[in-house]
This record gives sequence, structure tokens and C-alpha cells, in this order.
Amino acid sequence: MCGDVTGLQVLDVGCDAGYFAREMAHRGARVIAVDISPRMIEHARHQEAMTPLGIAYRVGDAGELDTLFPAGSFDAATSCLALQDMPSVAQVLRAVHTVLRPNGRFVASITHPCSDTPYRVWERDDAGRKRWLCLDGYFERGPIEYSWRDWAYDFTTPAVHATLEDWFEWILGAGFRVCGLREPRPNERALVSRPDLEDAMRMSYFLIFDLVRAE
Repeated sequence: MCGDVTGLQVLDVGCDAGYFAREMAHRGARVIAVDISPRMIEHARHQEAMTPLGIAYRVGDAGELDTLFPAGSFDAATSCLALQDMPSVAQVLRAVHTVLRPNGRFVASITHPCSDTPYRVWERDDAGRKRWLCLDGYFERGPIEYSWRDWAYDFTTPAVHATLEDWFEWILGAGFRVCGLREPRPNERALVSRPDLEDAMRMSYFLIFDLVRAE
């Protein structure tokens, strides 16, 4: 959805260890990336030192981007699965709007509010195969905590659940125009190499906004 970013000044918001910032740099963008975690920025800078792409990484609060950069500094902004983890999305959107140039684009992916609810459990058959996803609490707004069990170690992460109505209220209230919306799913080639993605063909896990700063 980002399209041709060659030569554009791009801000990556909530960059984590820099994965998406590097993708934009590989595609020809001039990238500045911001994350609130000094540890994540340390990882990102290590990658930059190993494979220089000209990315500038900064520790900073996404809600205060308008104090870190002058207004109208960027042609485009991106955010890859980070906004839903921020405590004040409306403030972040306003800050991104400020640092974008007129008609600047903001392409942001989030976990899908309709499938990432406070109660979310896969029912499985006797062989452990996923049968259906049980969801509840869609209208329960506020902080939630996710538990991760299938990794090298167990851990939890915080997030803020909001409805689609909330997201559109924040987006429009910040002064953005919605130009596109997508619910991505894996293609057949991805399923061949990663059969475990089969459930993502049955349920939309992510939502991508294509936003433009209105004049």
C-alpha cells in the first residue's frame, strides 16, 4: 500500500527494531525512525551499523512527534503494527498529521479490532487443529494484556482495545482523509511455504489504513 517511495522523506512511527524502516529504505526512501524503547533503538542501530541504509533512528514518544520534528517535515509516514499498543492513539495521529506535508500519506497497519478482542480463544479438535475462533468483549474499550505461549519463553504484552468506530473518529478528528482500507491475507504461495498461516485465510487479523493529510 505504500507504493513508490523512491526519494521520499519517510517517518516510521513505533519502529521497534527497524524492520519496516529497513524495508522502506530498501525501496529508496530516506528514512527517520522513532521508537519509545531505547533497547529497540539499540537493536535497530546495530542492524544499521552491520548493513548501512542511511536510516536515522531516534528514541522518542510517538505522541510528541510534533515536538521532535518541525511541522511539514515528511512526505510520508508509516507504522507497522504499533499504534494499537500506544496509550493515546488520537494524540499520536494528531502529531503525525502535524509533521506531514500537505497531502502527505500515512500508511499504518494495526491488529484488527474485530478479531483482536479482549476475549479471544481458538477452540481446537482432539488433534490440536484450530476449529473456530471464539471472540467476545468487542465493545470493552481500554487496556488489555496478551499472553504469548508458543515461543521460546512465555511473555505478555499490553495493548489498547478500541472499536472500528473509535479508530475512524480518531483518524478523521486528526484531520486525515481515508483513501484506502485493506484486510490482508496470505496468498497461495505463502500457504505452501507456511501452512500454519491457514487460519489467516479464515479470519482477518490485520487492518491497513491508507490516510492522507487533508489540506
